[in-house]
Amino acid sequence: MGLVARDAELGMIAEVLDREPTSVRALVLEGEPGVGKTSLWEQGLAGGRDRGMRVLVARASASETGLPFAGLIDLLDEVDVDELTSVPVPQLHALEVALYRAEPGEQPPTEQVVSLALLSTLRSLSREQRLLVAVDDVQWLDRSSQAALAYAGRRLQDRVTVLLARRPGPRSAVEGAFGDERVDRLVVRSTTLGGTRQILATRLGLRLPHHLLRRVYDTTMGNPLFALEVGRLLAGRDPATIGDDLPVPDAVEDLLGLRVADLDPTTRRLLLALALDADLRAPQVRELAGPDVLEQASAAGVVDVDGERVRPAHPLLAEVARRAASADDVRRLHADLAAVVSDDQRRVLHLALAATEPDPVLAARLDGAVARATARGSIRLAADLAGHALRLTPPGDPDAGRVMLLAKLLQMAGEKQRLTELLTPRAAGLPERADRVRAHVLLTGGVVHGNDDILALLQRALDEAGDDHALRLRVLCHLAENEAVIEVRNVAVADGRAAEAVEASASGSGGAQRLALYTRVWTSALRGRPLDDLLERYDVLACESSYLARTPGRVAGQQHVWRGEPGPARARFEAFRSLAADRGEPGPYALARLHLCELELRLGRWDDAEELLDEWAASLDSSLLHWPMYERCRSLLAAGRGDAAGAREWGECAVEQAEETGIRWDWLEATRALGVAALLDHRPEEAVRHLRAVWAHTRDQGVVDPGAFPAAPDLVEALVETGDLDDARTVVDALRETADLQDHAWARLTAARGAATASLAGAWSDHEAQALAGVATAYDERGLAAEAARTWLALGRAQRRARKWGGARDSLERAVRLFEEQGAPGWADAARADLERVGARRPSSPGRLTTTERRVADLAVQGLANKEIARTLVVTVSTVEFHLRNTYTKLGIRSRMELAPRLAELDDTAT
Repeated sequence: MGLVARDAELGMIAEVLDREPTSVRALVLEGEPGVGKTSLWEQGLAGGRDRGMRVLVARASASETGLPFAGLIDLLDEVDVDELTSVPVPQLHALEVALYRAEPGEQPPTEQVVSLALLSTLRSLSREQRLLVAVDDVQWLDRSSQAALAYAGRRLQDRVTVLLARRPGPRSAVEGAFGDERVDRLVVRSTTLGGTRQILATRLGLRLPHHLLRRVYDTTMGNPLFALEVGRLLAGRDPATIGDDLPVPDAVEDLLGLRVADLDPTTRRLLLALALDADLRAPQVRELAGPDVLEQASAAGVVDVDGERVRPAHPLLAEVARRAASADDVRRLHADLAAVVSDDQRRVLHLALAATEPDPVLAARLDGAVARATARGSIRLAADLAGHALRLTPPGDPDAGRVMLLAKLLQMAGEKQRLTELLTPRAAGLPERADRVRAHVLLTGGVVHGNDDILALLQRALDEAGDDHALRLRVLCHLAENEAVIEVRNVAVADGRAAEAVEASASGSGGAQRLALYTRVWTSALRGRPLDDLLERYDVLACESSYLARTPGRVAGQQHVWRGEPGPARARFEAFRSLAADRGEPGPYALARLHLCELELRLGRWDDAEELLDEWAASLDSSLLHWPMYERCRSLLAAGRGDAAGAREWGECAVEQAEETGIRWDWLEATRALGVAALLDHRPEEAVRHLRAVWAHTRDQGVVDPGAFPAAPDLVEALVETGDLDDARTVVDALRETADLQDHAWARLTAARGAATASLAGAWSDHEAQALAGVATAYDERGLAAEAARTWLALGRAQRRARKWGGARDSLERAVRLFEEQGAPGWADAARADLERVGARRPSSPGRLTTTERRVADLAVQGLANKEIARTLVVTVSTVEFHLRNTYTKLGIRSRMELAPRLAELDDTAT
C-alpha cells in the first residue's frame, strides 16, 4: 500500500535515486519516532529495486547496539562469498569472521581491516550494478558497523547511493563521512490534518467527523503512527458516544503500551523475545512460541516477516514490551532463548542473563566464549561475557584471573567507570605481585580526576614492583612518559628514568626492550638529541606484534616537524597512518591524524588542518585521545587563520580542561594560541604574558628543542612591540645557541628573524632588512608558508615605521598574498590595514572563498542560524561569525539577503 500525503518527500527520494552518481551521495531522512520516516525509507528501497539497483539493507535495533558488526551482518546478509572474488583474501577472511561465517585465526579481525574489507566489497559489487546502501534507525547502529560504513563512505568514488533514516539527535559518523557537500537531508515532519484524514481512511477505513478528526490530529500532533493507534482505539465506536476526552493516554509510550497490553500473551512474549535477541529467525521463533504465534503476530501488525527474518513492525513496540515485562519474565525468556539459538556464544550469553546464582560450570563456559569473542575482535561483547563469568564465580573460588581479564577488556573497550569500580576495591588485595602492579597501571585508564591521580597510581605500582626488574621497568616507562609527554615537567629526570629502563631491559625480553627504547626516544627528542641510534636499536627488535602506538618512528616524525623538516615528517606520518589502517588499529590511526594535523598547523595549510579536524570531530575514534588535544588544535587553527575570537574561545576551553586534568602539553599549546590571538588584537602586553609562560616553563622543565613548543618567534615579536628589546635579544641569543648545538634549521632561521626584528625596532638598517627578507624567503623554500607570511608582515611594518614606503608596500603586498593563499583572512586584513597606512589602494576582493567560508555560506543560504551552522560543522558560533564576516567582505555584500544571488554569480562565473 502506497504512502498518503507524502508526495513532496517521495519526489525528493525519487530525484536522488534517479541521479546518476558521479560521486557517492547520501540521503538522510530524519524524523521523530512514528512520523513515517521508516515508511519513506522503505519506499526508497522499492524505488531503488525498480531502477535496477542492488539494494543492501540494514535495520538497526536498540537491542543490537552492543553487538559488534550487527549492522554489517544485516547489510551483507544476501551477499554471497562467491560474489567477492576481487576482494583480497586477508580482507575477505576478516569480513567473514566479523559476519560469523568463518572461524577466527590466531589474530582477531580488527575494525580497521573489516572496514577496509567492506570498502573493497562495495567497490566490487558496484562494478556490476549500481548500489543502494540503506540503513534504518542509524542512531541504533552498532559502533563497529558505523566505523566501517564511515570508513567506506569517505573513500567510495561512484555508483553508490546511501539512504539513511534516523531520529533527531547528533549526526552519526556515517553521515559525517560524506561531508555536507555530498549529503541531501529530508526532515520528515508530522502530516497535515488532511494527511491524517487520508491515513485513517486508507489504513483503517475510519471516517470521523471534522471536530473529532481535529481532536485526533491535535492529540497526536500529526504523528502518523500515533494517529493510527488512536484510530484503532476509536474503530467500531459510535462517534456520538465519544465525549469531550478522547480515550487516549497522554504519553505516546502509554499509548503503545495499551496496544501491547491488549495483545495475546503469546504475541506479547514474542515481542519481548525480539527485544532480547534481534537476530532471531522464523524457525527459532516458531520453536520458541509455537507454530501459529508468528502468523498471529504478523496478522496483528506487530511484527514483519521477510523470508526467515523477523522484526517488530516498529522498534517502539519491542521497547514497550521490554519495559512492561517483569525481571522474572525476562530471565525466564532468556533461558528459553538459550534453548533455541544456534550460536553457542549467544546461547551462553542468554544462560548467563538467566542465571542468578553462582555456577562454576557456566562460568567456565563463559571463559571460552570470552576467548572466542576476543579472537573475533568483539571486545565489548567479550567484556560483557567476562563480567558474567566473574559474577557467576562461587565465593571462595580463585577469581584473580577473571578480574584481571575483565579489567583488561574494560580498558580496551573504554569502560572507565566499570574498570574503576572493578579494580579499586581489589587492586591492593590481589594475591600476585604482578597482578597488583598491573591493576594499579590499569586504573590509570579508569576514572581519574587529573594527572595527579595517575601519578599516585603509578607510584603505588612502582612500590608494589619493589626489586622485580621486569615489573619495575614497565612502571618506570609509564612514569617517564607521563612526566615528559603529559606533564612536560622534570624532563631531565624523566630522561634518566628512561635511561634506567633501557639499561634494566638489556637482558630482558624483546618487548621490554622495545618499550624502554620507545620511552627514551620521547625524552631524547624533547632534550634535542639525535634519535638515529635509538631508532636503529629499536628496528633490530621490531616485530609484527609490536604495539603500533609505541613505534618510535612517529616521535621521529614529530622531531622533524619541530626542526622545520616537513618532507620527512609527512613521510613518517603517512607511513604510520597507512600501517595503522592496514593493521586496523584505531588508536594509532587517531594519533597519526593528530600528528598530520599538527604538521599542517605548522605549515599554515589551514584548510587541510580543518579537514582533518572535521574528520576527527565526526569519527568514533576521537574518544581514544582523552586530553584536550582537539580543543588546542582548534585554537591554533583559529589563531593561524587570524580569528582572534575563535582562538580565545577554543584556547580558554583547552586551558581550563588542561588545568583541571594537569595536562601541561595541551596547556602549553593552547596558551601559545592565546598569545598569538593577543598579538593579532594588538595587545602585546597580554601576548608577552602568555608566550613568556610557555617559553619559561619549557626551559625550566628541561625541554631543550625550541621547536617542540615554538613560542619564541611570537614572544620576540610581542617583546619588540612592548619595547622590551633587551628581553627580546635574550630570547634570540638562547635560540641561536640552541641552533648551533643541535644543528637546528628552524631555530637558526627563527633566531635570525628575531635578531633582525629587534634590531630594526631600534634603528633602521638596510642590512637587517635584507636579512629579514632572506629569512622570509628561506621559510617559504622550506614549505613554512605561515612563518614566511608573518615574517614579510614584520618586515613591512618595520619599513613603514622607517618611512620606506616602496619597500613597505612590496613586503605587505607579499604578506597579503601569502595570507590569502593560505586561507588566513584575519591576518590578511591585518596586513591590508598596514598597507593602507602606506598609501596603497586597498585591492578589491576577487571573491574567492576558502573551502570553509563556502561551506558556511552555503549553510547560511539554506536558512540555518549561526548556532545550527556551528553545530553542523562542529565549530564555535564565533568561528561561524568570523567566516561570514570574511565572506561578506570578499563578496562586497552586507547581509544574508545578498548572499544567495552573489554565490550564484560566482558559480556562473566559474562554469
